[in-house]
Amino acid sequence: MMKSKSLIIKALLVLFVLLSHGIAYAEQWYHVEVIAFEQLNNSTDEQWPASNLSPSASLTPSMATNIIQPAKTSALNDSAQRLRQSSQYRVHYHRAWQQPIKKKRAAKAVKLSSPDSRIDGNVRLYKGTYLYASVNLSLNNSSSHSPNMTESRRVRSKKLHFFDHPKIGFLLQLTPIETPGVIAKTQSLETYSLPDEAVATTAQ
Repeated sequence: MMKSKSLIIKALLVLFVLLSHGIAYAEQWYHVEVIAFEQLNNSTDEQWPASNLSPSASLTPSMATNIIQPAKTSALNDSAQRLRQSSQYRVHYHRAWQQPIKKKRAAKAVKLSSPDSRIDGNVRLYKGTYLYASVNLSLNNSSSHSPNMTESRRVRSKKLHFFDHPKIGFLLQLTPIETPGVIAKTQSLETYSLPDEAVATTAQ
């Protein structure tokens, strides 16, 4: 009888491990795209405290790991072009990448740094009951009191979100994609090869 119970317990433990791996591999991936721009015609007397960006960002859009992949395509090219053609805005940063969105305690920030050094900051995406984005950006103007944006809010997939600020504008769009096949099939999340560009799915 004891032997039978022991076998049942072992079988349940094996099942739990398999289910845990299945959940990890089934993690929803997203195509993430952002545009950060300066709002030129918004005059304001507001004074900003010295920027203190947090949390620290250990990831970049160009990295290739099991939790972030560079994207080969962009979905917001038209939006970026319209902003560039307007005298009211100056686009400083436009990038896209792929990542799964994890629970808040496990989510890591992605560093955003423009080639002209005007935009510096990060975005952290996480999920609870819903999806959330935490944006921390500074518009560098050779001053210790550069304009900075710090905002966290609920977001929805497949919708273009605008984060507004007197001097900074930020666009964010998340599109569900298929989990990169090589990550889904591997037996270890620590060893894999770079996947091909994933395709969009209809998942929310």
